[in-house]
Amino acid sequence: MSALASLASAFIRCYSRTLRIETDVHPEAEALERNKAVYAFWHGRQFLLIPSFRGQGIVLMTSVSWAGRIQTRIMESLGYSVVRGSSKRKGVRAMVDMKHAVESGGAAAFAVDGPSGPARRSKPGVLYLAHKLGYPIVPAATSARPGWGIRRTWCLYLVPAPFSRGVVMLGRPLHAAADGTLEAEELDRVLDELTDAADARLGRRRTRGDDG
Repeated sequence: MSALASLASAFIRCYSRTLRIETDVHPEAEALERNKAVYAFWHGRQFLLIPSFRGQGIVLMTSVSWAGRIQTRIMESLGYSVVRGSSKRKGVRAMVDMKHAVESGGAAAFAVDGPSGPARRSKPGVLYLAHKLGYPIVPAATSARPGWGIRRTWCLYLVPAPFSRGVVMLGRPLHAAADGTLEAEELDRVLDELTDAADARLGRRRTRGDDG
């Protein structure tokens, strides 16, 4: 498996170098300490985040499945720290481990509707962790054109075509209210709007399986 992970990470590095990625960061997100934030994004839109956040002390969560084990090896070889768990399996333990890892000097990042959907409906873990850490949630979105939405994935995973244009957008940070709450519906709305803005930046249509 280590050989497979090494090959996959080398492929991702080479593939990413063909992409023309621009970034758009909200001024309030730019002003944050990068290692004191929780980054939230939709599952299926993370490909462009991988090269964009390498080497920045990001802690990720992967599932405890066999696919999660492979993903863990790949992400670790690309310079990320990984905690294994999910909303369904070992979720509480994973959140505790995530909190400890972030407190050691990293920043958390979540595909907030993962690992298995429903698509574009956030799970409570990101809100719980942000509240416990006292960190803002920074919404993140990406798009690419041309690119392919993989039809057989529940999240319509977006794969940029080689030499395509890409955009990574970090939105205005969201802060928990005084009582420690932040409505999941609000996070979902903000992430939807930011993802739609990223698509609009490149003139990408939200059509299943097209190339943008």
